Amino acid sequence: MKKIFALVLVVVFVLALFAACGNTPATPDTPATPTNQGTPDTPSTPDTPDTPDTPDTPDVPEGPFAVDDKGIATEPYEWPLPLTEDNDTVLTYWWSTYSPQYIPAEKEYGETDLPLAIKAATGVNVEWQNIPNGSRQEMFGVLLASDDLSDMMHYATAYYPGTPLQMVEDGYFVNVLDYKECMPNYLYQAKWADPNDKATYESVFYQDDLVPVIWSLWKGAIQTDTGWGVRADMLEKVGMKLEDLVTWEDFHEALKAVKSAIDTVEFPMWMSSMIETNHYWQFNSFENVSVITTIALPIIYWRDGELVMGCTSEGDRQYAEYMSKLFSEKLVNPDWQAYFFGQAFSAHTYNNETFYQGIAPTYKDTNKQTNDPNCDWQPVQKPLVTEDQVVHAGTVRSRTATGNICVAAKNHDVELCLKWCDFRFAPNGWELFAYGPEGLVVEKDANGVRHNTEWALSKPDGMELQGLMSLYTASRLVEALMCVEDSMYLNEDGHFAMEAIEFWTNFDKEHYDRAGALPLGVRLSTEQSEEVGKYRADLITYVAEQFAGFVDGSNPLSNWDTYQTTLDQMGRQEVLAIYQEAIDDYNAKQAG
Repeated sequence: MKKIFALVLVVVFVLALFAACGNTPATPDTPATPTNQGTPDTPSTPDTPDTPDTPDTPDVPEGPFAVDDKGIATEPYEWPLPLTEDNDTVLTYWWSTYSPQYIPAEKEYGETDLPLAIKAATGVNVEWQNIPNGSRQEMFGVLLASDDLSDMMHYATAYYPGTPLQMVEDGYFVNVLDYKECMPNYLYQAKWADPNDKATYESVFYQDDLVPVIWSLWKGAIQTDTGWGVRADMLEKVGMKLEDLVTWEDFHEALKAVKSAIDTVEFPMWMSSMIETNHYWQFNSFENVSVITTIALPIIYWRDGELVMGCTSEGDRQYAEYMSKLFSEKLVNPDWQAYFFGQAFSAHTYNNETFYQGIAPTYKDTNKQTNDPNCDWQPVQKPLVTEDQVVHAGTVRSRTATGNICVAAKNHDVELCLKWCDFRFAPNGWELFAYGPEGLVVEKDANGVRHNTEWALSKPDGMELQGLMSLYTASRLVEALMCVEDSMYLNEDGHFAMEAIEFWTNFDKEHYDRAGALPLGVRLSTEQSEEVGKYRADLITYVAEQFAGFVDGSNPLSNWDTYQTTLDQMGRQEVLAIYQEAIDDYNAKQAG
């Protein structure tokens, strides 16, 4: 019955998509970095070091690896290869790439080096179904409505009309815990690799008895691997230094000075339509969480002891007030809503039109591509209200990254799918996905030290290293794998990137305690999720439309009180009350 009900929801959803004829906001073409997005109704995760409920002494039953009393592996396991000698079974993998331009025109992706190397190692035949980014949401709805899902699907949690719990309860996707013997390495990483890492445990274990998603996991400690930067050469021309940029007022003065002094810079600050990147909050020092999205409810968090919704709190109003002032002074690109992510306006960056924007750790490459030999992008701290401020509002990252795989219940071979996925986390498998086939873009020298290969650094066929990595290694934005920071930085300029990551990470450690974040273990029940669903779509649309106008001044802040009244009429307080119930349930469980 649940499956029938879900099908009805999907049919309505698909019909709505077709009826919209492109007016419905499209699924973003590129997800934000980093991060476990979960489902729209899932709060973000804390980094509190509490230990999950695990036994003190693991059991060691008969079998290839030690397990605890729940049957979960307590040690890594090297899979005997190949995983199968069955040449007839072909698994289907619903997959995407954010760099389709790098796939050779004469080949399908499955015919390129990495998929061929995976096939050679595992013996598993996989049909890589490359889905266009802009079509994923619609195509997923069609497949779900026809009950014809691929064996393995990425981003299913983002497109399924319900929670991860419902995905399993409705019979469409498997609970990984029902196949623990097929996923020893992934479950070990989530539960036993660091028993004190409650954030990652709660990211992976939706409930103690439910693991619906196979997420990418960072191999090392969590780091802030993206941030914002400024043109230090432009800053020097106006008599300022990087260390002068601390507070919002400091940044404001720098923006005005650069606009006045640099002829090519009409709008010194450039941003994109979401404003923020989930979990990498750049502008939350007003105790706000001001990310604009058309596919998820605003982030729910604590502010001054009160449960609030992002883009609607007093902190969000203060942020919008400050930004509208910058827009009125023509300090920010007025077409900001035309760009989903910063790379989309890279032509303006290379043409010396930008001074302050989001940058990648590989900013040295941007320096080289810009039409100015003196270009000097440098990482910069986040603006604070006061110099010694510690920011509380936001979310907390776990070791999970954005990429993920869900395994369909209706499947050619569920166990083989899960083993194939687990190989990505195995001691004898993870490097293939993180660094690509040995000797192609990364190689080990005689001392076992990794380096980017001369071939990869030579820009073969005009391809930069980033493009080569997108083709020859697995993407943490799309797939499930053990993620590493250094794969693109194993060269003479690589230390600049690692230093930028260290800079952003250290700033967050000093100025961002995440005290306002909700634990990831705060989950909505099916009934609670359905109740929130009554208000969700209208709130998402209204907030996205109204708050964007407050930010750029097209919607005057004199309308803020009306905005608040309308939000409550649309069900904001009901949604917050439901989340409070979920928080109370979580706290009771922790206390018990």
